[in-house]
Parts: sequence; C-alpha cells; structure tokens
Amino acid sequence: MPKPFPDAYTHNHTVSEPGRVSFECSQDIKIWPWLALNPIHPILVQTINFWGSVECGETLGTFDPEKWSALTHCEWTCGAPDVGRPVRGTYETLQQGEKMRYQLRFFDRDDAQVVRISGVGVVFRTRNFEGWREDTKEKFKKPNTSDFIYASAEAVGVETQRERFLAPLRRDDGIRTTGLITKENGLRPAHPHIGGSGDHVNSTHMGEVGRQFVTLLVGEKLINCGGDMSFLHYVELGRPFEVELLAYSEPDCAISMLVRQQDRDCTKIDMQFEPAQHTASSTASS
Repeated sequence: MPKPFPDAYTHNHTVSEPGRVSFECSQDIKIWPWLALNPIHPILVQTINFWGSVECGETLGTFDPEKWSALTHCEWTCGAPDVGRPVRGTYETLQQGEKMRYQLRFFDRDDAQVVRISGVGVVFRTRNFEGWREDTKEKFKKPNTSDFIYASAEAVGVETQRERFLAPLRRDDGIRTTGLITKENGLRPAHPHIGGSGDHVNSTHMGEVGRQFVTLLVGEKLINCGGDMSFLHYVELGRPFEVELLAYSEPDCAISMLVRQQDRDCTKIDMQFEPAQHTASSTASS
C-alpha cells in the first residue's frame, strides 16, 4: 500500500552491500505513539515491520511508494521481554526458491536484538487497485453493527474500550469469537496506536487480533515471543469477521487461529507467548 503518512520512522539509511541496508529508528513518541508500547508488543512489531520494509525498499529502489502493495506472509521472533526500544536496524533481501523475502532486524541501545522479522509481499503494478477494491467492497454489503457487543477492555488486555476488536468467546461449536474493526475503533486518532490506509484491516490489526484472542482464551496477560501470519484475502473494515481456534498447546503457550469473513479464509495466525508473571512487571502490556 502507499505510505499513509508523510513522516519517516527509519532514517540515516546506508547501503552496505547489494540488497542490504542499515538504518536508525525515530524515537519521537509524539509522531509515533505506539513507541509507548512494550517493544515486543504485536502492534509495535507489525508497525515497524511495515515502516522498515517500505522505507528500506525505497532506499534500494525496489519499492515504488506510488504503487499499492500487500503483505502475503510474515514471521517474527522477539527478543527478551525486557529488551529496549528499537534504535537501529538492518534490512536485507533473501532468495527463497523462486521468491524474494526481506528480513529486518531491530536492536536496542545495548545492541540486544528486539525482534527479527521476515516477510513476502506482492506489488500491484498493473491492476487498477482502487477500482478493484471499490468493486470488492460493494459486493460485501456493510451491515448495521450498532448492536455489536465487544468483550470488556480487561478481558482483551487493553487500556480503553475503543481498543477492543473482539466479542466474548463462544464455546458451543469449538472455540471462536466474532470481531469488528472499523475506522472508528481501528485507526488513529480513534485508536491510540494503529494507523493505516483505511482501505482494509491491515497486518498490525491482525497481530492485535491474535493477541486479544489468546488473552480471551487464557484469561491473563501474556508476552508475545513470536509468530507467523499468512494473508489470503483482505479483511474488510466495518464488516464482522470470525476468529476460530485451530490449536492451542498449553505447555508451550502456542496458538493457531483462522480469521474468516463472508465464508472466506482470510488470515492464518500462529503465535507463541509466555505468561506475563514470569517476566518483569514492566513487560506486562506485551
């Protein structure tokens, strides 16, 4: 997707060898309010994934900011729960079969790795993206969602009611819930941390959906250790979607879930966590 804001999160880019970039990270919390989150919170991880990949791609000339693009897969591994905020990073492209992947590594002031992220995307070079998306959204009629009942802020592990994305769990046929992300609860300034184009539910939303779902399931705050997401179809804003538990390993605190909308598989999410009480209290919001 085209960059949604004029500001740049990464700066002082240096191309050290073909396909490899080193950079520094902004510390301006007024521009980037998500920097207030724990450095390995899924919202922060997916947000720096977007900015790092886009801005380093621009530096290398492999990303056209005027063309729409979409992330199709990403996976990440977080550093220690007490790691600091990212201050610098590296970007490189990797050959994986016939596909090119990118890999980002972010480091704190003590040179500890905050997170390693790898992903694959697609660029819509010839398709009339805006026209295609308008046609798609027209087919997905927007229902009246004024009576949608969200789970409590405490139940999904957020500070305010406007950050809630999911309803309480249902256990009648497996374990599942319904979600609803709108421009009114899913994008800045309504949401304190998440931005985007406003065209669709994005990868940062999906990372937060995964975290909220496991918090509902377990009933306590957890620390994200890593994860993997495959994006099969766009999830539309303003339309309810379903989240279904596929597997949960309690000893490993590993969860797998599927997000579906209008009878289509949209996003497969696998995430790993550890209990917050096993870490310092400062990480309990991860």
